[in-house]
Amino acid sequence: MGDEMNCLWQLWEWIRHTPDWGTVPQWFTAFIASGALIAAAVSIKSQREIARKRAATDFFLKTEMDHETLESHKRYTSALDKLASSLGSKGEMQSSFVGSDEYWAIRDYLNLHELMAVGILKNVFDDHVCRDFWAGEMRRACQGAMPLIKYVQGQPGQSGTYTEMIKVAGEWEDKRKRGVYS
Repeated sequence: MGDEMNCLWQLWEWIRHTPDWGTVPQWFTAFIASGALIAAAVSIKSQREIARKRAATDFFLKTEMDHETLESHKRYTSALDKLASSLGSKGEMQSSFVGSDEYWAIRDYLNLHELMAVGILKNVFDDHVCRDFWAGEMRRACQGAMPLIKYVQGQPGQSGTYTEMIKVAGEWEDKRKRGVYS
């Protein structure tokens, strides 16, 4: 017992006479501040992720609940059928289709797809939520409307039209094939 007390006394004397103890509170403060910084960064990341998921959900609620959007989708699907029946021998869109009501019905609805794709690429919408809800619709849009998309992109000043939609659809298809998305 005496050796233990002597050892503790020597430790205490060493601590008391060590001149570097003046910086320990500063290091402790820096450690606490670093922990607070990490907690804030994690919180901000979490809040951004939640906001992106909510934005995507709000977008899809609008597409599913808005009467005008639902009517636009009906006109779009009907117009895709007419586009498919009016393709040329090489799968190209016939010039007679340009400017028709069906042409504009497809363009209007493709703009909705393009808006969502831009939101995904700019990290406004959550990619997983959008993919889970919209992948089939996006795949059908790219396949069914591709002759129209190619026509539009071939027009002067329109080469970038629907490129974001095609990019997102391609990324989703690649991920599906690799099994990243089930």
